[in-house]
Amino acid sequence: MALVSNRTLALLAAPFQGGDGPSHGTLELIWTAADAFDYLPSEGNKLERVLGGLRGLRDGLPGTLRGEGLPAAHDNLRTVVADLSTRLMAQELVDVSQLEASLANDGFVVSGHDLAETRPADEPADRLSSYLEEVFGERPELAVARNHYQQANDAFERNHWEAANSQFRSALDATYDSLAALQGCPKTKTGGSARKWLVDQGLLEEDESELLKAFASFAGSAGSHAGMSDATECQLRRHFVSALIVFGITKLG
Repeated sequence: MALVSNRTLALLAAPFQGGDGPSHGTLELIWTAADAFDYLPSEGNKLERVLGGLRGLRDGLPGTLRGEGLPAAHDNLRTVVADLSTRLMAQELVDVSQLEASLANDGFVVSGHDLAETRPADEPADRLSSYLEEVFGERPELAVARNHYQQANDAFERNHWEAANSQFRSALDATYDSLAALQGCPKTKTGGSARKWLVDQGLLEEDESELLKAFASFAGSAGSHAGMSDATECQLRRHFVSALIVFGITKLG
């Protein structure tokens, strides 16, 4: 699930600096309409209430002596952000291009009374991805890696971040397994063992191996489990995997 970034929250709160922006009554109406009134602080100036209300919805509210805490409420947050964004843009109280760009980077676009998830704009990685498809070509020994990579990109386009993360990791492993086998590595050695074999044969430098190892550890973390990833995190994996696969095929293929 994509999450609204601190930058987007700051852009939404900025118009309320110094008491400007829509009234306290309007803020209460927005949070009430999103069934999230309990997340809006009852005290403070408008800027404090907006930031507190948005952060509470995104991160949850801790318990206090006055009562229990509240869990994060991402669906309600999306409704609040969409309503607040629409009002601020209509009244020209926020830089529309900046807000839209920040939301897009988070993986969102305002759609009616809600935020719709959309894959983040990423022209550099798109170009690298297209180039990688050419590097893969139709080489049969790279068919498995190419298939994983294509499935990852398909999932990325559909905003299925966890599925994309898993397939990107599989594409990386399959690429280096195939490249090691091409160099004579026993096919029983896969993953980290195959990459270690490449180092032992002097085909990969130690620092190159350490970089691959570090990314493999990162790529295999919680990002592949449901509800544990977002557009920005998936985009980062896409950047790294594409670059590391191009590097490997160029060096060893």
